[in-house]
Amino acid sequence: MIGNKSGYEVFEFNDLDAVGVNDAAQTTGMNFALQITVADIGTNVVIRLEASVDGLNYFNLDENDSDITITSNGTYGYALSGCPVQYVRIRLVSFDGGSPTVSSKMGTT
Repeated sequence: MIGNKSGYEVFEFNDLDAVGVNDAAQTTGMNFALQITVADIGTNVVIRLEASVDGLNYFNLDENDSDITITSNGTYGYALSGCPVQYVRIRLVSFDGGSPTVSSKMGTT
């Protein structure tokens, strides 16, 4: 479980190279950052930041229920505050071209 020690903790998710989700991180934190790194992108990748309070039913963390489209290789950051969730994961919704790899980490206090 990430967030139950004093100080800053980082959890590294398993990489995604096919449509699907990675293993969820269990967290005690309400404030966390997600770092997404995309490599070998073709045209784009579409990801969704997901969370759950029970570990079974997941929802989109975006307040507008929107997915995130990334069009170039690089590292992207998303900070979330006041999110009383227990589980967090990343979903690779789709990709267009290339053989992309989506790597992700979560940091929390």
